[in-house]
Amino acid sequence: MPPQRRQPCSSEPRRTPGPCSPGFTLLEVMIAVALIAIALVTLIGAQARSVAISTGSQFDAMASMLAQWKLTELSLQDFGQLTGSSGDFGEAHPQFTWKAEVEEVGESESGIKGSSGMLKAIEVTIQMEGDSARSYTARTIVFDRQQGKAGAGQTGTEADKAKADSDRESRKDERREPRANTAR
Repeated sequence: MPPQRRQPCSSEPRRTPGPCSPGFTLLEVMIAVALIAIALVTLIGAQARSVAISTGSQFDAMASMLAQWKLTELSLQDFGQLTGSSGDFGEAHPQFTWKAEVEEVGESESGIKGSSGMLKAIEVTIQMEGDSARSYTARTIVFDRQQGKAGAGQTGTEADKAKADSDRESRKDERREPRANTAR
């Protein structure tokens, strides 16, 4: 028997399946599904990273604000009463806790002669409860104003008086204007 010749595919619809039937092969469908799966996995991974970055930046923004708030609060305390402590922010921010460490800064650390006992470093660390990996630390140095004034050889009251007198004199000088000589 002679080999059968295949009939060329025509544009007419066929009723029986065969080599010229319209549609996709199983291989083509599997390749398309694999490409879609790869694209979706990539998009989901990018979305997860985006959420993690957003959460981290929200923590950083809130923690920096709370750290500045606590540093300001501690800086306004009496210099002699500054000590390390810890706590939370109450109902306003219950998920955050803080820890303050206070240490004196000597001449050797500051490089300023005569500053011994006049400077303290305050370091505030903010953490999110239940997540010890996330923390934010801010640090400042405060100056003992009373000892600084008294250290110049005057008591605090005498130094205030001397400064007020100096300010009054400088204002008097500013008010005096030289008179122009109009006589010829």
